[in-house]
Amino acid sequence: MSTARILVLGGSGFVGRHIVARLVATGWNVVVPTRYRERAKHLILLPTVDVLEADIHDPLALEQLAAGADAAINLVGILNETRRGDFDRTHVELPRKVVAACHAARVPRLLHMSALNAGGKAPSRYLRSKGEGEALVA
Repeated sequence: MSTARILVLGGSGFVGRHIVARLVATGWNVVVPTRYRERAKHLILLPTVDVLEADIHDPLALEQLAAGADAAINLVGILNETRRGDFDRTHVELPRKVVAACHAARVPRLLHMSALNAGGKAPSRYLRSKGEGEALVA
């Protein structure tokens, strides 16, 4: 079993749970931060997964989560805003914080999930915000 450690932001979501399961099957130790640990029971049962309650929008918490990771994956995304500005907070501000935390913690690899057709000239605020976040990671 490997001692390699990967941080998966958004690991309790639809895409994330499948990626986490695959990482565990291939020998990774996985850290999944979540707002509500009990809602991630399906991940808690996996043998090499640590599900931690954390505020991933807090830069210090992100840096602590990233410390010692061999890689990080950011899968966090929302399809709809409940409040104006949620797209920017989730798709732009969070990736900026993730990049800074990974840099500070010297995480050598970062994978960021964006969206097809994301970019500044996209027809929706969702796609424009995803494109802006993608540019921060590139």
